[in-house]
Amino acid sequence: MDTLGAVIGGLSCLVAVAVNKAVPDPYLDEVFHIPQAQRYCENDYTWDPKITTPPGLYYLSKALLRYLKCSTISLRGVNVFGVCVALPLVLRLFPDSSPSSSVTHPRGRLSARTVVMLQLFPTFYFFGFLYYTDVWSTIFALLSVALANSSSTALPVIFVKTAVGLCNLCLRQTNIVWVLYAFLTELLALLVYPDEKGKERADDAVAPNRTVYAIGSAFDVIDVCLTVVRRAVARLMRSDVKRRRFWRIVGGYGVVGTVFAAFVLYNGGITLGDKDNHVAGLHIPQLFYFSVFTCILALPTTFPQLSRTLTALLVHHPFAFITTTSLFALAIKFTTIAHPFLLADNRHYPFYVWRRIINRTPWSRYALAPAYVVSMYIVFVRSWRRERFVSALAFVGACAAVLVPSPLIECRYYIVPYFVWRLRVAASEAVDENKEKKQEREVREWCELVWYLIINVCTIGLFLGKTFEWSQEPGVKQRFMW
Repeated sequence: MDTLGAVIGGLSCLVAVAVNKAVPDPYLDEVFHIPQAQRYCENDYTWDPKITTPPGLYYLSKALLRYLKCSTISLRGVNVFGVCVALPLVLRLFPDSSPSSSVTHPRGRLSARTVVMLQLFPTFYFFGFLYYTDVWSTIFALLSVALANSSSTALPVIFVKTAVGLCNLCLRQTNIVWVLYAFLTELLALLVYPDEKGKERADDAVAPNRTVYAIGSAFDVIDVCLTVVRRAVARLMRSDVKRRRFWRIVGGYGVVGTVFAAFVLYNGGITLGDKDNHVAGLHIPQLFYFSVFTCILALPTTFPQLSRTLTALLVHHPFAFITTTSLFALAIKFTTIAHPFLLADNRHYPFYVWRRIINRTPWSRYALAPAYVVSMYIVFVRSWRRERFVSALAFVGACAAVLVPSPLIECRYYIVPYFVWRLRVAASEAVDENKEKKQEREVREWCELVWYLIINVCTIGLFLGKTFEWSQEPGVKQRFMW
């Protein structure tokens, strides 16, 4: 499998050469990022007000290219390095099984096959060859989530987690959500879930340990949430060790939260620049789009669940299905946002998805509501059926916090949520499998890897091989991209 990783690295270098040969000049958002990074490399820290993200990528590029010229090629190479080297190293920090099963299942590292598969995740992989902020902001967001799996509260570990959290803020403001998600993960492991090494107490078998499938009503949700609070308080009260660990965790993440709050107050909002075109809103369908995106990109994993999902929704719970579909239709009616960038820029795939599918007719967006219910069920229920409900709820909340305020439909915004979702699915599937199920999972992952390769060949090939021109910019080649 290390050989496969080396092959992927070699092919990625060839793709990078092809991209730089076909597109030697900054393209699209690169026209903002590359000149800004080059100014930083020359110790000129004047800021372009059109840039909406913090300067973390520019400082990182300056450090990595200390002895090289900050050309377009070398700056893009910073992201290629992230895809081929940094991401696999971070992914290897993730366990191969869910923390909920640490008692019954030895927790090793994520398999090399899964690492290579995620390395090729199409949206992430595509932007690895351009100078966008997505590659390194994703890497650091995942690093925060990975470090949260460590139960150590030694001061050096807390310092590292705090430093990584601050780096997240320097790369992308919305990464604060994934830092908070990591914080919740640590608190749940410390105060709610069973103690380590199998030393479970009597209360470890009750509500907070219910899986997603064990939730049957809103009353169950309330019961779980209230029990989580009661258990957390009780454990804090009766254990001096847990109290010390709790305050160390809170202290580390508290520094990150304080810095973020100070930034928002000083900046007058979360957006750094171009605030007129990046106004937060209430865009609930973003969760629907993400679920469909996830089902399609993880097709070898999600498609086998379609039959059981339809049976569960249409046969066993038809009233719940109709009610949920109606609520989704209302959310579509009152919270759908069509951003001017989406309507005007025909270089991005969402432009065509919006025009030819979602908004093709006055009623087409509502006709998709049943499909959204099915995809949401597959992503948040079927795929996470072995997860504890509280962990799943924290993930849904993080997805909502990242996606719902965004008025613009961008596949790039789905990268980190997808990675976190897919990693937890892989960990959940690895628990207590017999030999036959393990082989089935391996086959699905190989199929998913091939599926990613097919999508990458199509999208990168289209980007390199198909160009067009705008009438208002004659002679300038435009290209299709995510």
